[in-house]
Amino acid sequence: MNLNRKDLKKTIYDFNAISNRLMKVDFEEYLAVLKKFLNFVEGCPIVFDYINDCGSTSFDIEKEVDSVSNSYGSEYFDLGETEQEEVANVYHLLKHIVDHNIEIHFGIAMAYASESNKYQDLVKGFNERVVLVLIRYIESYLTKIGIDMGIDETVKYSIKVNNGQVNLAIENSVINATQNNGISQAELKDLLHTIKNNLPQDITPEDKIAISDSIEVIESELAQPNPRKSFLRTALSTIQAIKGTVEFGAAVTALVTFVSTIL
Repeated sequence: MNLNRKDLKKTIYDFNAISNRLMKVDFEEYLAVLKKFLNFVEGCPIVFDYINDCGSTSFDIEKEVDSVSNSYGSEYFDLGETEQEEVANVYHLLKHIVDHNIEIHFGIAMAYASESNKYQDLVKGFNERVVLVLIRYIESYLTKIGIDMGIDETVKYSIKVNNGQVNLAIENSVINATQNNGISQAELKDLLHTIKNNLPQDITPEDKIAISDSIEVIESELAQPNPRKSFLRTALSTIQAIKGTVEFGAAVTALVTFVSTIL
């Protein structure tokens, strides 16, 4: 697949957005959001190639699911010992759950929140001890690609995964100059700086990452002659959803008003 670092940043942003949604989902909506998560993963070549390169499962998924489901909380999944095993096992486990419409809070997740029998706590425990394993490996993989690509956002790279190794090749492509879209970059920079300086003190790591990624998307899109409005709306909605101080809220409102001139 071919992409530059700017494209990679947007992929990371989209992945973080759907991952955060899955990690915080209400148990009643778990299957629907898990399906959206898998659809994103399978529809993103750079991520799905990595998962496929990790190979097949190290255990019989159907047999293990039946065993854990019928153990009433006394058994949990052995995800493996290596990165490849854990990635393959978690992905195929989640795929099995979606394909068979399994409500995990009725069985599979019972071993993952030993101090509570509340459905929401069971789902939260399963997410943190199983799903998050896959999410963190994918995040690490995408971050390493970004490091290997360096800081050049104009060069396109051909990316291939082979036996867990990421191979990058620079393509001979011509990048055309862009035209001004009418946005004051200086004013935009000041607005984003104000948001960063007024982040809530009790902000969670996930929300902090979401804000950082959203800001990167906004900066990237507004540097283009024809910004993609859907990307901007998603980024703004993500930031608006974060609760904070009056100063933070005012900074976000100012940014939304500023960007709304081209939406």
